[in-house]
Amino acid sequence: MRDAGFYAQKSGSPTGFMMVVLLHAAVLSALILIKGPAFIRAEHPPLVVHMIEVEPEPDVIPPPDPQPLRQQQSVIDHVETVTDTSQTGPIVDTTPHPVVPPTPPQPRIELARVDLPPPVRRDAEVDPAYRGFLQPPYPPSEQRAERGGDVRVRVTIGTNGWVIAVQMLSATSDAFWRVTERQALTRWRFRPATVDGRPVESTKVMNLHFQIQDAWGSDHMRAGGRGVAPLS
Repeated sequence: MRDAGFYAQKSGSPTGFMMVVLLHAAVLSALILIKGPAFIRAEHPPLVVHMIEVEPEPDVIPPPDPQPLRQQQSVIDHVETVTDTSQTGPIVDTTPHPVVPPTPPQPRIELARVDLPPPVRRDAEVDPAYRGFLQPPYPPSEQRAERGGDVRVRVTIGTNGWVIAVQMLSATSDAFWRVTERQALTRWRFRPATVDGRPVESTKVMNLHFQIQDAWGSDHMRAGGRGVAPLS
């Protein structure tokens, strides 16, 4: 069965086939002839480098040498005295000299000697209100043995009249020394020593004598103190 229609015409007519080919060629030619967008390439101007000359730095002028100035000053200051040797006679020095006035003698100052009176010192004394407390109690051990004794001490007296220290110089026994030391520190009172009326600390030597006294005969003995003599 033979093809009909358009396909039958194509296969049967060479002219139609050529027209189709020419039509396609015309369309392609028209597409080629259509002017497309123009692409412009940007061109940059060539880089030009200019050489700038740098001015050289000015030379540093060194300070003037002070040595020639000093030499010039010394030459100016130094003036030689020209002496005319053609004249006869002694050479007279005409250089001016400063005139120094004579120094007047200084008056002699003599200090008057003033003899100050010696300070008035007054030794410490037993306060009369406490004189009855000088004799210590008799030691029981020495009383039972019916022994007497002596004690010699040096006491340090403060500015308030109280005894602040006791030093034993001699004692018949330790019992006599102990009661004397205790009595001096607790019961003795003095009028303090003074220098120009001002109380000062001082020392004083005291002698104490312990003796058994017979008051009611040989069968009755009692203790008592005798010969309490303060020594400075």
